[in-house]
Amino acid sequence: MARVSLARQQMSDTGLIAAYSPAAEEGHKVENNGRVFLHVCNDSEEDITVTILSGYVRAGLKLADRDVHIEAGNQKFIGPFATDIYNQTDGGAGQIYVDYSAVEGVTVAALLFP
Repeated sequence: MARVSLARQQMSDTGLIAAYSPAAEEGHKVENNGRVFLHVCNDSEEDITVTILSGYVRAGLKLADRDVHIEAGNQKFIGPFATDIYNQTDGGAGQIYVDYSAVEGVTVAALLFP
């Protein structure tokens, strides 16, 4: 299955009421310029892990992915994401890939800071 695009929402000094999307089983892809944050809300009864896939590869070695643990009933802001580490280089150039260990009761917003 193809990853689901998650639109970035522009933050501003006039405020933002963020729109949240359900976590996608096939994962999300988000355009990244180094000023993107994710706000992940885990309203389920189980802990989850959000994985930001590394796109950094040198001499055939890949940097480990970033795993962020979010306890049941909690939420976290994750980011920003350095473009040279997290942006994908094959097929998803300029985007970060986000995976979820579980999706039921999990919502996410991609926030773009000015």
